[in-house]
Amino acid sequence: MEGFIRKLQNRQEQALAFVVDTYMPYVKAIARKILQRPCGEQAVDECVNDVFLAVWNHSCKFHGDEGEFKRWIGTITKYKAIDYYRRKQKIETVSLEQSRDIKDPDTTEMIYLRKEKRESILLEMQSLSEADRELFLMKYYLDLSNEEIASALSITKAAVENRLYRGKKKLAIMPTIKEQME
Repeated sequence: MEGFIRKLQNRQEQALAFVVDTYMPYVKAIARKILQRPCGEQAVDECVNDVFLAVWNHSCKFHGDEGEFKRWIGTITKYKAIDYYRRKQKIETVSLEQSRDIKDPDTTEMIYLRKEKRESILLEMQSLSEADRELFLMKYYLDLSNEEIASALSITKAAVENRLYRGKKKLAIMPTIKEQME
């Protein structure tokens, strides 16, 4: 479909149908890579629907060609999937906290300390480049293997390992981060 981007920006529904037909496998693969293991196929489907809704609602903000459009829709998918993953983790944490015996102060305190440690690590990760920060999130928060990360980022497994090593070295200044990463 020639000029589908312009038609999408003009709110023509057949352009959205073309985008869905063309990019569905790509969007679904990204969402599945991040969400299927921890959240399930239903979360993947919800995420994919949200991605195409976001594309429809924000198409006027896109300026570029078809190659850039693919990267743009991939980026939207990645961040939507990470948001779904975080929501799932938050729900699990809240239910875990509620299911534990509140009378045991060590349990409540340990949950709080772990949460604080994770938040401090996230803050320290801001000192990394965006690419390295994304790599660390995939490795230590999404629990993806080095091979899965390499595949998702289209780099080699050795490059993933090297970037993780350099990032850990950079973050090793903070003892809590070093403990968490090892």
